[in-house]
Amino acid sequence: MGIKKLDSQLQILVQYIEAGDKKNTAVSQAGTYWHVEHCLKILDGIVTVLEKSSPADYKPKFSFLKFFIMNTGYIPRGKARAPKETVPESVSSKSTLIAMQEQVRLQLLKINALPANSCFKHPFFGWLNKKETVKFMGIHTKHHLKIMSDIKG
Repeated sequence: MGIKKLDSQLQILVQYIEAGDKKNTAVSQAGTYWHVEHCLKILDGIVTVLEKSSPADYKPKFSFLKFFIMNTGYIPRGKARAPKETVPESVSSKSTLIAMQEQVRLQLLKINALPANSCFKHPFFGWLNKKETVKFMGIHTKHHLKIMSDIKG
């Protein structure tokens, strides 16, 4: 999974923004705008961390959870809690989400120029290098796109 895949996922997020905030509490307590904003915060924040990282910090370590999710592309629902900085405090407006999406699109363009061992320390997986991080970003976004699809019905 690469930058092109993330860009296509970003376009799907825009479609959810354009469709308006939908809710279905049988699927999720949060509406589609919450999931869109969460994804955008994750993508933006991770690129910022990759930019600031030092390749010398990268210390890979085996994690079964990382192995499972990175190889299946499946994140079980409701098993983990997002870090507080990635949790929207309130539902943002359509215009705010569009602006955030544009910022994230620009952020994603920076990834290719980063060193291969630019790294991100995931709270459950441990250290991820640039390639693993991009793959995780795609898996995470796919997870939330599936939730939004189920909300939409």
